[in-house]
Amino acid sequence: MGKAVTFKDYMKRVFVRYIVALICLMFIVFLAFMLLNYRLFVVKANTDCNQTVSAFVAGQWTVYQQGIKAFAENAELKNAFSAQADLREVNQQLYEFSLSQQLKANFVLLNQDHEIISTNLYKTNQLLFLTNRTVQEALTRLAGAPDMTYSGVIHIPFDHGQKSDITFIRAVQDGGRPVGYLVFSLQEDSLGVVMRNREADIIVITDAFNNVIFSTNNLLIDSLGKYKDDPGDASSLVLDEKPYHVTTNTLADSNMRIITLLSVAQQQQIVQFGGFFLLGISCFLLLLIRFLADKITARHLSSIDELLYAVNECRQGNIDYRIKSQSFSEFQMLYDNFNSMMLKVQQLLQSNNEMAERKRLMEVKHLEGQFNPHFAFNVMEALRYEILINPEQAARLVVAFANLMRYSINYGSTHVSLQTDIGYVQDYLLLQKMRYNQRLEYVIDIEETILPYKVPKLLIQPIVENSIIHGLENSKKITIRITGRRQAKQLVLCVEDDGPGLDAARLAALQAVLNDENAMPKRIGLYNVHRVAQLLYGQEYGLTIESVDGEGMRVLLKVPVILEDDDV
Repeated sequence: MGKAVTFKDYMKRVFVRYIVALICLMFIVFLAFMLLNYRLFVVKANTDCNQTVSAFVAGQWTVYQQGIKAFAENAELKNAFSAQADLREVNQQLYEFSLSQQLKANFVLLNQDHEIISTNLYKTNQLLFLTNRTVQEALTRLAGAPDMTYSGVIHIPFDHGQKSDITFIRAVQDGGRPVGYLVFSLQEDSLGVVMRNREADIIVITDAFNNVIFSTNNLLIDSLGKYKDDPGDASSLVLDEKPYHVTTNTLADSNMRIITLLSVAQQQQIVQFGGFFLLGISCFLLLLIRFLADKITARHLSSIDELLYAVNECRQGNIDYRIKSQSFSEFQMLYDNFNSMMLKVQQLLQSNNEMAERKRLMEVKHLEGQFNPHFAFNVMEALRYEILINPEQAARLVVAFANLMRYSINYGSTHVSLQTDIGYVQDYLLLQKMRYNQRLEYVIDIEETILPYKVPKLLIQPIVENSIIHGLENSKKITIRITGRRQAKQLVLCVEDDGPGLDAARLAALQAVLNDENAMPKRIGLYNVHRVAQLLYGQEYGLTIESVDGEGMRVLLKVPVILEDDDV
């Protein structure tokens, strides 16, 4: 117990505790607010932006996939590859389709010799297109699979705002053979216009191989054109010493990744400023409360001193001491209650020993009273079946049970001789032998020299009953051995069986119940035996249980050696 403190110090501590609790509450509310702010204005905002960008890119991808397929099957486009074809109508349709999309595209119409017959590319960019190795490989591949649409990332460094990365190519067939190719390459500047004014601070689009298709921040692109700060599954990233929340989404149709980064620097600044502000307020409140506590408690010190003196007198054994009147009504009520309590203590001390002894005996009698009903219910259950199967056997069962009940009635004392109680156990085992027949065997080996010793009545039978009930629960047959011997000033009775026993966990649980004075177990047999022994003789007596899973159980009952009945 800690050192006692004065009322003044106590009030200081109480006030400080309340203020600390209030400060903690403020910090919790602040952190909860910041967490909500972060979830709404960072995580949710970034996720919503990523979903919007993903939906837009996926939509445009689908539009160009469907559009290039429709153009490849268009009759006017097929006729454009003839020598006398008028390309004005085809050019008009391609221009209108490209300009009607949010992502504008460069278009190229090639004949089967890979020569440009129509395009909106500048002259310098046409040469870049024709000499691009990836484009030539895609055209060669489509020549062998004319029904396939090539769609993917092809970096073509066009000038004059026509730079593109995403390209769609499809062969145009006439009569089942390729006569040319149609190409749409999405303009990067057009993509940049769409991505401006988004919620996210940085937007990056990569292909399946981490090649950057589009980025609003070049710091994220390495010398090979790849995304160099790939977060993987991480939700945060530090870029240029600034923290960002990262959301990543992979488009199923194109395998492109949409990565959006939203700065959390503002949230960090709010947390830092709010933390320092709350810390300053907390220090001010703590200093203020310590000052107010001195003022509040100063007037009541004399009253507290009087109360402390009275408590000290009581501790010294002077329970006749009474506190005089006090001008403060609150303390006067306290003093009156103290004086009344001291008077009651005087009265209670006189009867304390008597009440304690009666309480002990009442608990023992209560626990003993549970033994007979507990056993009687089991016997009545066996009798119910014997009446139906073997009436003569049932009659003998009734006679044996009557002998047992007579024992309980005639021996009203708490203690009986061991010989008497063992005789009761023999009758009980005979009764159970009639019930279980060959499934139950028993041996009783008690030293004759200890038979006159006194033991609590009905204390051995519940242990035997426990072995029968739980031993036969999962076994076809068990043998119970009851032994008794004297060890110095102790009488040790042992009940062993070769039943299934208990595993380590169940044994530990059972021992925990036996050691709990306030336990209310469903199966009260062993617990009551243990409790009665400890109430009568002390904590060093009672039950000790040993068991190995599959090898049976051994229950030791230790009681003191008593030759005379000491029942009160």
